[in-house]
Amino acid sequence: ATMDPDELYTLRNHFYVGNYQLAISEATNLSRLPAQLKTERDEYLYRSYIALGQPRLVIGEVGDGADTPVSLQAVKLLARYVSAPESKDMCLLTLDEWLKDASTANNPTLQLVAATIFMREDDVAKAIQAIHLGTTLEQVALMVQIFLKMDRPDLAKHQLRIMQQADEDASLTQLAAAWIGTYEGGAKVSEAAYTLEELMDKFGRSILLLNATAAAKMRGGLTEEAETLLTEALDKGPNHEDTLINMICASYQTGKPRDATQRYITTLRATAPEHPFVKRLATLEAAFDRVSAQLTVS
Repeated sequence: ATMDPDELYTLRNHFYVGNYQLAISEATNLSRLPAQLKTERDEYLYRSYIALGQPRLVIGEVGDGADTPVSLQAVKLLARYVSAPESKDMCLLTLDEWLKDASTANNPTLQLVAATIFMREDDVAKAIQAIHLGTTLEQVALMVQIFLKMDRPDLAKHQLRIMQQADEDASLTQLAAAWIGTYEGGAKVSEAAYTLEELMDKFGRSILLLNATAAAKMRGGLTEEAETLLTEALDKGPNHEDTLINMICASYQTGKPRDATQRYITTLRATAPEHPFVKRLATLEAAFDRVSAQLTVS
């Protein structure tokens, strides 16, 4: 039997590579779809709005009734989580309930949202627990990221092989291979940078792809090239968390004056006060101040 054309192919790819505005346009144009695909289309639509910093739109549009599919309820929960720090604990409680409930626990989008939120909370163990049985390409790609964060490239490579068997040419598979190459360093870095530059040629220079390419360049010691890419990314989104974090790292690597780096830190603190990176920075600064105080005393 011939396979049906994948009607969400373009939408998915725009989302994966971080072309969120294009994903929204594509989703809006996809009107004549069967019910199941409509739900999946809406997931990508609303997740794109969240990625663009518009979670309130999602909260306003997605209903709370029993007739709202679990996957869309999960996306709405993610919107609540990112939009209001005060509702965080409530969101985490709801997540735990849904992950224990047999009628919702196996929903791939819920598992993905749960792992995303737990990673934001710096709770790697819970993130893995939520997603380790996942079989969708996006779930496996998130596992790759989690294992790299844990410094387990061996486990990340195992997940990449699963992705390659499922769809070697998928943009998400290419991205995951590039993340691993960037992590490994050495000759793998130039391969990763090449893959990412090819993706930018194909899909455009999204903030996500610019950051991934900049990370590969930094890992390969090409910090000035990385800074050029990050400046381009900052032009597209001045408050983007990943861009600011990468800029802070690049500024340290190139020995920029402290006040230049401090501006990026100030912006990041204002836009993402709860980000694990911000919390670690605060701990580092406190330690630095303690050591400085001891030095000035002695």
